[in-house]
Amino acid sequence: MKTWNTSLRWVHFLFGLSISGYFFFLPADGYSAAVNNVYKFGVIAVVFWTGVIKWQLPRISRWRQRRQIKQA
Repeated sequence: MKTWNTSLRWVHFLFGLSISGYFFFLPADGYSAAVNNVYKFGVIAVVFWTGVIKWQLPRISRWRQRRQIKQA
């Protein structure tokens, strides 16, 4: 069964893998400015935000719940 969690994990994994490919297949004279901008502003942003949504938000939510239980 495919859930948003699984989809988010695959998006994060595939975009992160494309960053590895970007550096692994780096030509001697470098990429064009357009390709660099796509990776600089697009791909890295997708990897960052999917990582935050996938792993950090649930962690923060659990931390807040534990904190509220301790204060009650």
